[in-house]
Amino acid sequence: MQEWFNGLYFVPRNKLLPELVKHDGTRTPLNVISKMESLMDLAKESFVFDNPNPTVIYNGTHYIENLDKLFISSKHKEILQTQIVDFLFVEVLTHYIPNGSDRLEPHILKINNRAEDLEKIRCYELDSLDNWAEQHNINLHVHCTDFMCTEHYKKIYKNITLKNTDLFVSWYSDRFKMQEDFNERGCGPNDEYPPISHLSRSIKYKFFSAAWRYDPSRHFITSHLANKDLITQSKVSFYFDVEKEEMKNRMWFNWQEFENKHASVAEGLLNGNEKLQKLVPLHFEVENPLACRERESDPDYDTQIKYNKRQTQDPLDTYEQCFCVIINESRVTQPWPNISEKTLNAIKSIRPFVEVAAPGTLKMLKQMGFKTFEQYWPEDYDEILLNDDRLVRVTEVIDYISEFSIEEMRSMYKKMLPDLMHNYHQLKTLRRFYGKLNKKVK
Repeated sequence: MQEWFNGLYFVPRNKLLPELVKHDGTRTPLNVISKMESLMDLAKESFVFDNPNPTVIYNGTHYIENLDKLFISSKHKEILQTQIVDFLFVEVLTHYIPNGSDRLEPHILKINNRAEDLEKIRCYELDSLDNWAEQHNINLHVHCTDFMCTEHYKKIYKNITLKNTDLFVSWYSDRFKMQEDFNERGCGPNDEYPPISHLSRSIKYKFFSAAWRYDPSRHFITSHLANKDLITQSKVSFYFDVEKEEMKNRMWFNWQEFENKHASVAEGLLNGNEKLQKLVPLHFEVENPLACRERESDPDYDTQIKYNKRQTQDPLDTYEQCFCVIINESRVTQPWPNISEKTLNAIKSIRPFVEVAAPGTLKMLKQMGFKTFEQYWPEDYDEILLNDDRLVRVTEVIDYISEFSIEEMRSMYKKMLPDLMHNYHQLKTLRRFYGKLNKKVK
């Protein structure tokens, strides 16, 4: 996706050819667009291909530049001003709380979901689109990535129609369905597909917990695993050597207030971080691993190219060795759920999971048609709005699951398998979920 990052892909329909406006405002020749594999996959494999409305896809973050460049000709302008225009995002929206200056806030919101902060939240991308639609009288239908954030934003952005569609999740689902249909056509009458008879026997570890990029929520969870001596009983990745005081400063909450509320947990996290510093880099399916030091947050970009070479971004072999996936989602410290390939890969790998994610994530997954695991362990953490309190409850659930032996986990996995297979097949249907959701929008 990097080759068209911060670009606007415009499918005007009406017998006009697609256009790509790059981040510098220049138009891209059609023969170059056709060679952008990731863009063409997205355009042809997702619902965008079948959508009859003029459609714009933005592959960037923060303020959207060059919207006026979409007025390529008088015909393009007429289309934009006389028809319903669907606007979609590849990246997740950038929510922020205004800081009283022109300084841009980071792409990922990090708050504790206190009531006094929630009403202040705005979105850079929607700021741009609301102004543009008002200025040019455009009937713009904007598909928001974060589930039901529309209920908050529709009170603020009055010039656009807000809908709920995560283009990436919908595309992932469509692509998975295409791959599964192809694989199933190649199976013989007696072939087992997907192969599942070996899965319970493959379980050797209690948890799968991956943290490729740094996030304080991932540091929180991995420190807890280290404190409870669960690292050796699990498959864990974590690359960051962070001192105690720096760890405190990186959290999205005030450490002293947290310590007053959750004294034993705070002490355990600091103890766990001391253990982590002796263990990093923790890794799996990576060649030549190297720890990232202070202020480094991404093993891809913060170490030399010869280090931290991932063999795959979907480590199926490692998933199959683990009973339960601790899903360290990208958006944790915000009020609205958003899932990524981290959740989708766990489901595709036929695993049960605990979500380290925004509040309401399990509720959203159930509305999508997935089954969760409340009959096996508590899932009340999903209802806790304050992010620090929710993660504390997640650690308690992790501790509860960790008490089962590997043999007990294998037995439990067999009982779960019908639900896990339901989830596996449900993964093919997510386009329908968003379609039904948006029919309710007026």
